[in-house]
Amino acid sequence: MPRPDVSDERIPQILNAALKVFNRKGLAAARMEDIAREAKLSIGGVYWYYKGKDEVVLAIMDKVIDEDVAVLTSLLNEQGTVRERLLGYVRATAKEGTEYLPLVYELYGEAQRNLKVRKHIQKYLQHYRGALAQIIQQGMDGGEIRRGDANAIATTLAAVYEGTLELTLLDPASVNAEQAIIHAVGFIFDGISA
Repeated sequence: MPRPDVSDERIPQILNAALKVFNRKGLAAARMEDIAREAKLSIGGVYWYYKGKDEVVLAIMDKVIDEDVAVLTSLLNEQGTVRERLLGYVRATAKEGTEYLPLVYELYGEAQRNLKVRKHIQKYLQHYRGALAQIIQQGMDGGEIRRGDANAIATTLAAVYEGTLELTLLDPASVNAEQAIIHAVGFIFDGISA
């Protein structure tokens, strides 16, 4: 009798364990054995799905990219003003995003040396800014936002979001990511409102 396919269960189990290990130990110090132990699987069970740590890192990046872009893309079809929808996105993602900030910024550093990681991050940023630009364009088309360069506004919003998360990582006692981003989005929208 053939073994049942448990991929739908094992892949998230491995990736969630890897996120915890990478965040706790850092990319360089983490080993596949650590991921297997955290996932409560045999080392062979982890290697069945991923040939090495680099593949796990890229799979995590794909997962994060897909989830975040799906959330942003869903905003295109939601009701409410662009401002309300973007503030809803901030409220939904800012707190959850801070949990893995050390890993995210370690990946940004790794992107300087690792072309595969850089391409994944670039792909994410293109999708992210593209979805933001579409939402901004909706605001322009609906008369909520004055005419301008939707891509430039999207880049500004992305920079504020990413930069504020970095400040939260470096000085969490002084910077509350969600509150700071909400204030920044408000300032930006005060400036671009029609």
